[in-house]
Amino acid sequence: MRRLAALCATALLLSGVAACSNSSDSGSSGSGIDGLTVSGEFGKEPKIKVNSLNVSSPKTHVQIEGDGEKLTSSSAAQVHLLLAKGTDGTTLQSTYSQGSPQKVELAQAPPWIQGALDGVRVGSRVIYVTPLSKLNNGQGDPQHNLKASDDIVIVIDVMDTAQPTLTGPKGKKVQPPKDAPSLVEKGGTITGLDFSKAPKQDPTKFQAIPLVEGTGQAVKEGDQITANYLGTKWGSSKPFANTFTSGQPAPFTIASPGVIKGWVKGLVGVKVGSRVMLIIPPALGYGKQGNPQIKIGPHDTMAFVIDVLGVG
Repeated sequence: MRRLAALCATALLLSGVAACSNSSDSGSSGSGIDGLTVSGEFGKEPKIKVNSLNVSSPKTHVQIEGDGEKLTSSSAAQVHLLLAKGTDGTTLQSTYSQGSPQKVELAQAPPWIQGALDGVRVGSRVIYVTPLSKLNNGQGDPQHNLKASDDIVIVIDVMDTAQPTLTGPKGKKVQPPKDAPSLVEKGGTITGLDFSKAPKQDPTKFQAIPLVEGTGQAVKEGDQITANYLGTKWGSSKPFANTFTSGQPAPFTIASPGVIKGWVKGLVGVKVGSRVMLIIPPALGYGKQGNPQIKIGPHDTMAFVIDVLGVG
Protein backbone atom coordinates (compact mmCIF):
# COMPACT_ATOMS: atom_id res chain seq x y z
CA MET A 1 0.00 0.00 0.00
CA ARG A 2 1.74 3.11 -1.20
CA ARG A 3 -0.81 5.67 -0.13
CA LEU A 4 -2.37 6.25 3.25
CA ALA A 5 -5.76 6.24 1.57
CA ALA A 6 -5.26 2.55 0.87
CA LEU A 7 -5.11 1.78 4.58
CA CYS A 8 -8.85 2.36 4.90
CA ALA A 9 -9.77 0.95 1.51
CA THR A 10 -10.30 -2.62 2.72
CA ALA A 11 -13.99 -2.56 1.81
CA LEU A 12 -16.90 -0.39 0.77
CA LEU A 13 -18.76 2.16 2.89
CA LEU A 14 -22.17 1.29 4.29
CA SER A 15 -24.51 3.02 6.70
CA GLY A 16 -23.72 1.47 10.07
CA VAL A 17 -25.63 0.63 13.22
CA ALA A 18 -24.56 1.81 16.65
CA ALA A 19 -23.58 -1.14 18.78
CA CYS A 20 -23.36 -1.78 22.49
CA SER A 21 -20.31 -0.64 24.40
CA ASN A 22 -19.30 -0.64 28.02
CA SER A 23 -21.14 2.44 29.26
CA SER A 24 -18.52 3.22 31.90
CA ASP A 25 -15.91 3.60 29.15
CA SER A 26 -18.00 5.33 26.47
CA GLY A 27 -16.14 8.61 26.94
CA SER A 28 -12.66 7.35 27.83
CA SER A 29 -9.47 9.34 27.44
CA GLY A 30 -5.84 8.36 27.53
CA SER A 31 -4.57 5.68 25.18
CA GLY A 32 -2.47 3.23 27.14
CA ILE A 33 0.46 4.36 24.99
CA ASP A 34 3.02 6.86 26.32
CA GLY A 35 2.93 10.24 24.60
CA LEU A 36 -0.58 9.82 23.19
CA THR A 37 -4.02 10.85 24.41
CA VAL A 38 -7.19 9.76 22.59
CA SER A 39 -10.47 11.18 23.89
CA GLY A 40 -14.13 11.26 22.87
CA GLU A 41 -17.21 9.06 22.89
CA PHE A 42 -17.37 5.71 21.16
CA GLY A 43 -18.75 6.05 17.63
CA LYS A 44 -17.86 9.74 17.40
CA GLU A 45 -14.69 11.20 15.92
CA PRO A 46 -11.98 11.04 18.59
CA LYS A 47 -9.60 13.82 19.49
CA ILE A 48 -5.90 13.02 19.21
CA LYS A 49 -3.27 14.74 21.34
CA VAL A 50 0.40 13.89 20.87
CA ASN A 51 3.22 14.65 23.26
CA SER A 52 6.59 13.25 22.15
CA LEU A 53 5.14 10.02 20.79
CA ASN A 54 7.87 7.65 19.66
CA VAL A 55 7.35 3.93 19.05
CA SER A 56 9.85 1.55 17.49
CA SER A 57 7.33 -1.24 16.81
CA PRO A 58 3.53 -1.46 16.48
CA LYS A 59 1.51 -1.14 19.69
CA THR A 60 -2.17 -2.00 20.22
CA HIS A 61 -4.42 -0.91 23.09
CA VAL A 62 -8.13 -1.59 23.62
CA GLN A 63 -9.23 1.71 25.16
CA ILE A 64 -12.95 0.89 25.37
CA GLU A 65 -13.98 -2.72 25.88
CA GLY A 66 -17.31 -3.54 24.26
CA ASP A 67 -19.64 -6.31 25.31
CA GLY A 68 -20.97 -7.31 21.91
CA GLU A 69 -20.10 -10.25 19.69
CA LYS A 70 -16.44 -11.26 19.65
CA LEU A 71 -14.67 -10.99 16.29
CA THR A 72 -12.75 -13.94 14.90
CA SER A 73 -10.31 -14.32 12.03
CA SER A 74 -13.25 -15.10 9.72
CA SER A 75 -15.48 -12.24 10.89
CA ALA A 76 -16.59 -9.16 8.99
CA ALA A 77 -17.28 -5.95 10.89
CA GLN A 78 -18.52 -2.41 10.41
CA VAL A 79 -15.87 -0.09 11.79
CA HIS A 80 -15.05 3.59 11.99
CA LEU A 81 -11.40 4.39 11.40
CA LEU A 82 -9.32 7.50 11.91
CA LEU A 83 -5.72 7.89 10.77
CA ALA A 84 -3.62 10.67 12.27
CA LYS A 85 -0.01 11.84 12.18
CA GLY A 86 2.01 10.69 15.15
CA THR A 87 4.00 13.92 15.03
CA ASP A 88 1.17 16.35 15.81
CA GLY A 89 -2.13 14.40 15.81
CA THR A 90 -3.36 15.89 12.51
CA THR A 91 -6.10 13.78 10.94
CA LEU A 92 -5.12 12.23 7.62
CA GLN A 93 -8.27 10.24 6.92
CA SER A 94 -11.50 9.52 8.77
CA THR A 95 -14.70 7.60 8.15
CA TYR A 96 -16.36 9.44 11.06
CA SER A 97 -16.56 12.61 8.99
CA GLN A 98 -18.10 10.65 6.10
CA GLY A 99 -20.94 9.56 8.37
CA SER A 100 -20.71 5.86 7.55
CA PRO A 101 -18.53 3.09 8.94
CA GLN A 102 -16.54 0.80 6.70
CA LYS A 103 -16.84 -2.93 6.22
CA VAL A 104 -13.69 -4.87 7.07
CA GLU A 105 -13.32 -8.58 6.44
CA LEU A 106 -10.58 -9.87 8.69
CA ALA A 107 -9.67 -12.81 6.45
CA GLN A 108 -8.98 -10.42 3.56
CA ALA A 109 -7.65 -7.45 5.55
CA PRO A 110 -3.98 -6.48 5.96
CA PRO A 111 -2.22 -8.37 8.78
CA TRP A 112 -2.17 -5.32 11.07
CA ILE A 113 -5.98 -5.11 11.01
CA GLN A 114 -6.27 -8.84 11.63
CA GLY A 115 -3.96 -8.59 14.63
CA ALA A 116 -5.67 -5.51 16.04
CA LEU A 117 -9.25 -6.78 15.75
CA ASP A 118 -9.13 -10.57 16.15
CA GLY A 119 -10.75 -11.37 19.52
CA VAL A 120 -12.10 -7.83 20.04
CA ARG A 121 -15.80 -7.41 20.86
CA VAL A 122 -18.31 -5.18 19.09
CA GLY A 123 -18.53 -1.87 20.94
CA SER A 124 -14.75 -1.65 21.46
CA ARG A 125 -12.36 1.16 20.60
CA VAL A 126 -8.91 -0.04 19.53
CA ILE A 127 -5.87 2.21 19.26
CA TYR A 128 -3.03 1.11 17.00
CA VAL A 129 0.23 3.04 16.74
CA THR A 130 3.03 2.11 14.39
CA PRO A 131 5.92 3.56 12.42
CA LEU A 132 4.68 4.25 8.89
CA SER A 133 7.39 1.94 7.53
CA LYS A 134 5.54 -1.08 8.98
CA LEU A 135 2.45 -0.26 6.90
CA ASN A 136 4.02 1.16 3.79
CA ASN A 137 6.60 -1.42 2.73
CA GLY A 138 9.39 0.47 4.48
CA GLN A 139 8.60 3.70 2.65
CA GLY A 140 7.43 7.14 3.64
CA ASP A 141 4.57 9.10 2.09
CA PRO A 142 5.73 12.31 0.40
CA GLN A 143 2.13 13.24 -0.44
CA HIS A 144 1.50 13.75 3.30
CA ASN A 145 5.04 14.89 4.08
CA LEU A 146 5.72 11.77 6.15
CA LYS A 147 8.99 9.91 6.55
CA ALA A 148 9.11 6.13 6.90
CA SER A 149 10.15 6.57 10.53
CA ASP A 150 7.18 8.81 11.39
CA ASP A 151 4.48 7.28 13.57
CA ILE A 152 0.88 6.76 12.47
CA VAL A 153 -2.02 6.68 14.93
CA ILE A 154 -5.05 4.60 13.97
CA VAL A 155 -8.26 4.61 16.03
CA ILE A 156 -10.84 1.92 15.27
CA ASP A 157 -14.37 1.82 16.70
CA VAL A 158 -15.98 -1.59 16.13
CA MET A 159 -19.58 -0.60 15.44
CA ASP A 160 -21.18 -3.92 14.48
CA THR A 161 -20.62 -7.24 12.79
CA ALA A 162 -21.31 -7.59 9.08
CA GLN A 163 -22.15 -10.36 6.67
CA PRO A 164 -18.97 -11.75 5.06
CA THR A 165 -18.67 -11.50 1.29
CA LEU A 166 -19.28 -14.80 -0.49
CA THR A 167 -17.01 -16.28 -3.14
CA GLY A 168 -19.93 -17.45 -5.29
CA PRO A 169 -23.72 -17.87 -5.34
CA LYS A 170 -25.19 -19.75 -2.39
CA GLY A 171 -28.82 -20.82 -2.32
CA LYS A 172 -31.50 -22.75 -4.16
CA LYS A 173 -31.08 -23.17 -7.92
CA VAL A 174 -34.03 -22.02 -10.03
CA GLN A 175 -34.88 -23.33 -13.50
CA PRO A 176 -35.04 -20.37 -15.94
CA PRO A 177 -37.58 -20.09 -18.79
CA LYS A 178 -36.76 -22.27 -21.80
CA ASP A 179 -36.24 -19.26 -24.06
CA ALA A 180 -33.83 -17.48 -21.69
CA PRO A 181 -30.18 -17.22 -22.73
CA SER A 182 -28.15 -20.06 -21.22
CA LEU A 183 -24.82 -19.77 -19.43
CA VAL A 184 -21.63 -20.69 -21.24
CA GLU A 185 -19.05 -22.00 -18.78
CA LYS A 186 -15.47 -23.19 -18.92
CA GLY A 187 -14.13 -25.04 -15.91
CA GLY A 188 -17.05 -23.75 -13.83
CA THR A 189 -16.40 -20.11 -14.79
CA ILE A 190 -19.01 -18.17 -16.74
CA THR A 191 -17.49 -16.99 -20.03
CA GLY A 192 -20.55 -15.90 -21.99
CA LEU A 193 -24.21 -16.40 -22.88
CA ASP A 194 -25.72 -18.70 -25.49
CA PHE A 195 -28.67 -17.09 -27.32
CA SER A 196 -29.40 -20.03 -29.64
CA LYS A 197 -32.76 -20.78 -27.95
CA ALA A 198 -33.60 -17.16 -27.17
CA PRO A 199 -35.70 -14.81 -29.34
CA LYS A 200 -33.73 -13.39 -32.26
CA GLN A 201 -35.35 -9.98 -31.87
CA ASP A 202 -34.13 -7.80 -29.02
CA PRO A 203 -36.69 -7.98 -26.16
CA THR A 204 -38.37 -4.68 -25.37
CA LYS A 205 -39.54 -5.62 -21.87
CA PHE A 206 -37.44 -5.75 -18.72
CA GLN A 207 -36.98 -9.18 -17.12
CA ALA A 208 -35.35 -10.28 -13.87
CA ILE A 209 -34.80 -14.04 -14.05
CA PRO A 210 -33.62 -15.74 -10.83
CA LEU A 211 -31.05 -18.49 -11.35
CA VAL A 212 -30.06 -18.98 -7.70
CA GLU A 213 -32.14 -17.69 -4.79
CA GLY A 214 -29.87 -16.61 -1.95
CA THR A 215 -30.88 -16.35 1.70
CA GLY A 216 -28.69 -13.47 2.89
CA GLN A 217 -29.35 -9.79 3.40
CA ALA A 218 -31.69 -8.18 0.87
CA VAL A 219 -30.30 -5.36 -1.26
CA LYS A 220 -31.88 -1.95 -0.68
CA GLU A 221 -31.69 1.05 -2.99
CA GLY A 222 -28.58 3.01 -2.12
CA ASP A 223 -26.73 -0.04 -0.77
CA GLN A 224 -23.21 -0.78 -1.90
CA ILE A 225 -22.80 -4.34 -3.04
CA THR A 226 -19.99 -6.62 -4.14
CA ALA A 227 -20.84 -8.62 -7.24
CA ASN A 228 -19.50 -10.74 -10.04
CA TYR A 229 -21.18 -9.93 -13.32
CA LEU A 230 -21.18 -10.55 -17.03
CA GLY A 231 -22.75 -8.11 -19.48
CA THR A 232 -23.37 -8.56 -23.18
CA LYS A 233 -25.39 -7.12 -26.02
CA TRP A 234 -28.44 -9.23 -26.83
CA GLY A 235 -27.43 -12.01 -29.23
CA SER A 236 -23.69 -11.45 -28.85
CA SER A 237 -21.31 -14.26 -27.97
CA LYS A 238 -18.69 -11.79 -26.78
CA PRO A 239 -19.32 -10.02 -23.43
CA PHE A 240 -18.40 -6.36 -23.05
CA ALA A 241 -17.64 -6.99 -19.35
CA ASN A 242 -16.93 -10.10 -17.30
CA THR A 243 -15.59 -10.22 -13.75
CA PHE A 244 -16.13 -13.99 -13.52
CA THR A 245 -13.08 -14.58 -15.73
CA SER A 246 -10.97 -11.90 -14.04
CA GLY A 247 -11.65 -13.32 -10.59
CA GLN A 248 -12.15 -9.81 -9.21
CA PRO A 249 -15.69 -9.05 -7.98
CA ALA A 250 -16.61 -5.38 -8.32
CA PRO A 251 -18.26 -2.88 -5.97
CA PHE A 252 -21.41 -1.03 -7.03
CA THR A 253 -23.77 1.46 -5.44
CA ILE A 254 -27.31 0.39 -6.29
CA ALA A 255 -28.66 3.81 -7.16
CA SER A 256 -29.04 5.81 -10.35
CA PRO A 257 -26.88 7.41 -11.76
CA GLY A 258 -24.34 5.15 -10.03
CA VAL A 259 -25.57 2.20 -12.10
CA ILE A 260 -28.10 1.93 -14.93
CA LYS A 261 -31.77 1.97 -13.95
CA GLY A 262 -32.22 -1.67 -14.92
CA TRP A 263 -29.73 -2.72 -12.26
CA VAL A 264 -31.60 -0.77 -9.59
CA LYS A 265 -34.93 -2.24 -10.68
CA GLY A 266 -33.55 -5.76 -10.91
CA LEU A 267 -31.36 -5.93 -7.81
CA VAL A 268 -33.35 -4.13 -5.11
CA GLY A 269 -34.83 -6.87 -2.95
CA VAL A 270 -32.44 -9.54 -4.23
CA LYS A 271 -30.70 -11.40 -1.39
CA VAL A 272 -26.99 -12.00 -0.93
CA GLY A 273 -26.07 -15.38 -2.41
CA SER A 274 -28.37 -14.91 -5.39
CA ARG A 275 -27.56 -15.20 -9.07
CA VAL A 276 -29.91 -13.28 -11.33
CA MET A 277 -30.15 -12.66 -15.06
CA LEU A 278 -31.35 -9.21 -16.06
CA ILE A 279 -32.73 -8.48 -19.53
CA ILE A 280 -32.52 -4.71 -19.86
CA PRO A 281 -34.06 -2.77 -22.79
CA PRO A 282 -32.56 0.59 -23.82
CA ALA A 283 -34.95 2.71 -21.73
CA LEU A 284 -33.55 1.13 -18.55
CA GLY A 285 -30.01 0.90 -19.90
CA TYR A 286 -28.09 3.59 -21.78
CA GLY A 287 -31.11 5.15 -23.50
CA LYS A 288 -31.06 6.91 -26.83
CA GLN A 289 -27.40 7.85 -26.53
CA GLY A 290 -26.26 4.22 -26.12
CA ASN A 291 -22.72 3.57 -24.94
CA PRO A 292 -20.17 3.71 -27.77
CA GLN A 293 -17.36 2.57 -25.44
CA ILE A 294 -18.88 -0.88 -25.17
CA LYS A 295 -20.58 -0.75 -28.59
CA ILE A 296 -24.13 -0.50 -27.24
CA GLY A 297 -26.40 1.34 -29.65
CA PRO A 298 -29.62 3.26 -28.87
CA HIS A 299 -31.79 0.24 -29.74
CA ASP A 300 -29.70 -2.51 -28.16
CA THR A 301 -31.06 -4.63 -25.33
CA MET A 302 -28.50 -5.95 -22.85
CA ALA A 303 -28.33 -9.18 -20.87
CA PHE A 304 -26.51 -9.44 -17.54
CA VAL A 305 -25.74 -12.32 -15.19
CA ILE A 306 -25.04 -11.03 -11.68
CA ASP A 307 -23.92 -12.84 -8.53
CA VAL A 308 -24.71 -10.77 -5.43
CA LEU A 309 -21.84 -11.69 -3.09
CA GLY A 310 -22.16 -9.12 -0.33
CA VAL A 311 -23.75 -5.92 0.91
CA GLY A 312 -21.61 -3.27 2.56
